[in-house]
Parts: sequence; structure tokens; C-alpha cells
Amino acid sequence: MQSLKPVIEKLESLFSKFNDRFYNGELQKPVITVSPDTTKGAYGWCTAWKAWKALDADTDGYYEINICAEHLNREFKQVCSTLLHEMVHLWNLQNNVQDTSRGCTYHNKKFKQVAEQHGLIIEHHEKYGWTLTSLNEEAEQFINEIGDRKFQLYRDMTTKAKAKPPKQSTRKYICPVCGTIIRATKEVHVICGDCEVSFEEEE
Repeated sequence: MQSLKPVIEKLESLFSKFNDRFYNGELQKPVITVSPDTTKGAYGWCTAWKAWKALDADTDGYYEINICAEHLNREFKQVCSTLLHEMVHLWNLQNNVQDTSRGCTYHNKKFKQVAEQHGLIIEHHEKYGWTLTSLNEEAEQFINEIGDRKFQLYRDMTTKAKAKPPKQSTRKYICPVCGTIIRATKEVHVICGDCEVSFEEEE
């Protein structure tokens, strides 16, 4: 049986390394998840609320950083760039910085400013604002020094199970004289050519 555990552990390790290098270890630890992209295009997200609660711990909960499973097969540096992008959102949440609008889709200049202080280069997207993310020279060099630079699993988004066509309901008609049967997908009025009487629908 395959498990996502090694993927999650690698992301958690990367988070810790990036937290120490770019945030002096000051970021709150989130719950890191891997799940399918439900937004039709996102590489990842950071929840704007503490989505995870602990039953027994004395805490008000944890934010979630998710990396979308379909995109784990990108170049390793690109996945790291996505993780660092979501860590910027986490930092801004901790510091009450409003870095998005329009349902958390449009990234404003506050996001760009903080991101470029923490290992990233941010460019403008016509629809989503300051969100196009790449690594700066320091971050790229740091990531190049990481040993294991790939993820063993990703979710295939090219092959999908073919949906079964909807089952059509048919109507059955019988000639009351000769017993000939015909079927139709809608209500019809048909005359039997041999008996010259109307077919009757069988209920």
C-alpha cells in the first residue's frame, strides 16, 4: 500500500528549513496537507482561518497549508516556490496584514513586499495581481543544496474514469390486434400498417 506520509514529511521538513532560513523560525507551524486541486488551477493555498483544531491541546487551532496533489510532479524548485508563497500568506496572517482581496484571489502590493523580503520574486498577473512567484537568487541557491529533490508521488490529472452515458428511458407500444411491439424514447402516435389501428402504450 502506498502512503502520502513521505510526501507530507518532506513538505514539513522543507517548511522547517524555510522557516529557519527566511523567517528566523518565527512562523507558527501549520498543518500541511496534500489534496486534489478543487480550484481548477491553484498550486496550493493557505487557509485564512485556523482550520484544524486539537481535541486535547491548549490552542485555538492551526492554519492549513495545502499543496495540490496534481502539481507535485513539477520541478522541485517550483514546488518549493509554491510552499514559500503560502508561507508568505501565513506570515501576513500572523501579523494582521491584509494581502489579498476578491475572495482571497487578488494579491496586492503588500503581498509582493513581504514575499520579496522572504526569498521570492513576484510579478504581476492581470487577473490575480502580484502573484506570479519565482525564487530569488538566495532561495534558489539554498534549495540547490537540499539533497533529496523530488517527490515520489503525485496525482495524475490526465486520466479520468469515463462517465457512463445516462440511461435512456424507453416507452413500449403494442398493437392490440397483432401484438407487434415497438419502442420509443418519447410519446408517439403510431398506426400499425397491417391492422390499421393505433399502437397502445404498455404501462
